[in-house]
Amino acid sequence: MLGIALAGVAVAIAVVAGVHVETDVLALVPANDPVIRQFKTTIERFGSVDVLLVDVRLEPGLSRDAQLAYADELATQLESWDLIDWVEYRLKDPIATAVPLLDRAMLFMSPDEVRTILGQLDDRGLRRQARRVRSLLLTPQGAGMKELLRVDPFLLLPRLISRIRLGGVGARFDPETGYLIDPSHHHLLMLAKPVRPAQDLVFDRRLMHGIRQRLDEATTAWHEAGWEGEPPRVELAGGYATALDDGRLIVQDLAVGTISAALGVMLLFLLAFRRPAALMYAGVPLVVGLAFTFIFVGITLNHLSSATSAFAALLIGLGVDFVIVLYGRYVEERHRGASHTEAAEAFGRTTGVGVMLGAVTTAATFYAFLITDFRGLKELGLITGTGILFTAAAVFLLLPALLTLSKGRHLSERLHLHSFGADILCLASRRRPRATAVVVALLTAVALVGMFRLGFDDDIRNMRSANNRGVQVRQEIMKAFGLRFSPMMVRVDGPDEDTALRRTREILPALRALVDGKNLAGVDTVAELIPSREAQERVITVLEHHPIDPASLRQRFDAAFRAEGLNPAPFTTGFDHFIAALEVRHPLSLADLKGTALARALDRYLAQYPGGVSSVVYCYPPAGKWRRMAPPALLDLVRNRKHVVLTGTNVISNRLRQIVWGDAGRAAVLGLILVILLLWLDLGSLHDTVLALAPLGLGIVWTLGTMGLLGLEINLMNIFVLTMIIGIGVDYGVHLLHRWRECGGEPQAIAETSKAIAVAALTTVVGFGSLVLSHFPGLRSVGTAAILGALSTAILSMTLLPLLLVWRRP
Repeated sequence: MLGIALAGVAVAIAVVAGVHVETDVLALVPANDPVIRQFKTTIERFGSVDVLLVDVRLEPGLSRDAQLAYADELATQLESWDLIDWVEYRLKDPIATAVPLLDRAMLFMSPDEVRTILGQLDDRGLRRQARRVRSLLLTPQGAGMKELLRVDPFLLLPRLISRIRLGGVGARFDPETGYLIDPSHHHLLMLAKPVRPAQDLVFDRRLMHGIRQRLDEATTAWHEAGWEGEPPRVELAGGYATALDDGRLIVQDLAVGTISAALGVMLLFLLAFRRPAALMYAGVPLVVGLAFTFIFVGITLNHLSSATSAFAALLIGLGVDFVIVLYGRYVEERHRGASHTEAAEAFGRTTGVGVMLGAVTTAATFYAFLITDFRGLKELGLITGTGILFTAAAVFLLLPALLTLSKGRHLSERLHLHSFGADILCLASRRRPRATAVVVALLTAVALVGMFRLGFDDDIRNMRSANNRGVQVRQEIMKAFGLRFSPMMVRVDGPDEDTALRRTREILPALRALVDGKNLAGVDTVAELIPSREAQERVITVLEHHPIDPASLRQRFDAAFRAEGLNPAPFTTGFDHFIAALEVRHPLSLADLKGTALARALDRYLAQYPGGVSSVVYCYPPAGKWRRMAPPALLDLVRNRKHVVLTGTNVISNRLRQIVWGDAGRAAVLGLILVILLLWLDLGSLHDTVLALAPLGLGIVWTLGTMGLLGLEINLMNIFVLTMIIGIGVDYGVHLLHRWRECGGEPQAIAETSKAIAVAALTTVVGFGSLVLSHFPGLRSVGTAAILGALSTAILSMTLLPLLLVWRRP
């Protein structure tokens, strides 16, 4: 048997190496819910999570030119790298950015504006324009205006540039330098688009390693260019940095949680039994149980997530309970003078039944998670439930063998089980039943008050670790640039670009009406940049009705400029653009922008997908409002529109709250039903079943009440701890009730069982306590709630249940 166990551990080590880490938080929530599916679809189409943010920290004591030179060198390194599609960090040439639109400039104007321009093409109007160009060239900024006037002597570009938003995240370019710098001049932001999605951790590691190399190369080139000192510090944020850091934290949590739980449980086990050999009795079955569980994970799932990374700590805390109760009974029998064989038969024949029932009920409550829609909880329930059965099997098969191997040492050593005061508490509750009942009633009343103070945190963003440096840097960037967090998105779909934009424009007036400081603070859309096809066709009609003779216009243009002392030859390119704009006869579309810098800016607002085009309107809520749900007025606006979808983190938070309450209720009810049926089958009495459940019921009240009094909140993860407590807490009552039946309520025997219950509860606390060390707030809250549940149900099992059993006697 020990040989099989060792083989299982060896296989588990090999399997663990192939298990990968799942870092996508959205992968843990219900995948088939239409609201969440629409959110994922919107994110996938517009790629808002797959941008790498490169934050160059500007130092006040370092030359501005030196720091901008370093940013340019770093951008050059990134742009030339095959892992990066594009880099955006400065308005390199606003004129070059908008020039591709000059040939269609008229399409961006209203028919009245076009008529005005056409009316100014007489000799007087051309002279007036020539004087304006000369006066601009004579201003102090004239040198910088030369290129603009060369390509655009009729000054159409300023009208276009004023309508174009660049930067993707909504940040503004610094007017002095043209770089993406925050108003306090502490952050220079680069937006980089890697070629692979952020969920590919292998790619993320390669990306980050390559970025570190390019930072070194940029520093070397910067020094070779003559700059002295240290270059500005660079931080990374966005989906890639966040995913990689989450993966690291998940692996770290798994290691720290498992090791701390194992060390804590073993230390407590040693303290309780005061025999180094006892560590082997607990350690060997736990290691084997964990090994076979890891093999199960590798075969069935082959991945771990922030939700499932805690399973090893849970199994250590829960699995050692089986050893404690069985070995505690063995120690008790040896104290009574029983031989090794007699003691082993006693815990196998009587206590073993209760332990096996406890293992099955605990596993059943974890399996109840399989009916939930949350993938993370389903996997946690599957892994932990199966692991409990593996661990229980390992305990029943290996503990007798280990005791038999060391039975000779038991003859010369005094066996001991530390009570931690449990036996005193149990006996005191029997001696003073009225006082015990009053204390339990008062504590329950206080807990009921605390329950009404419980809050609910349904923000999925709060499940992410605050220790993730990528998240911290992103928050710093957003704060520095004055950006609002996570706007709501109104996605409008259509079979083609024109239809999508037309539908967007139809709802835009209603959306703008909600920008009142209460519902919305602002909206951001591309629909106003590209005029509707109908509007463009009206402009084309005006141009067709006012044809221009290019040769005649060119002669009069040259004459007007010569009359003002200007050489018309340098303005030839600009004049040709102007003529092309007057002769345009086809509406502008996205296809015309491909290959230009504007195409990248429009990717934030327009996305093609198989079968159509999506347009998005970003709706920004007022500061501090609508984090938990969308404004009702906005919901009403989109509710009956067939091709319009409203989504965002607050929208899915509201939906998750609804799903969680339903799933948590169903899981708890299913778990309770399974436990009741199993207890009834084992005890053969509905009355005894109710008695066994009494500590559990009050324990849940105490747990929730204590959470409320401590200011803790129910969230998307710890709400399911109630189901766990059903499986964990009922075990204590089962053990005591089984022993009561066996010994007829003999006080000392019940006190001995309470010792085992106390040690089992403390090891569960230590096991779940390791979750409090997790980097993920959701898991920390699970650990806290489970600790409170284990302590509450154990104390009530040792005090209230004996009291009820005494009162039940005729």
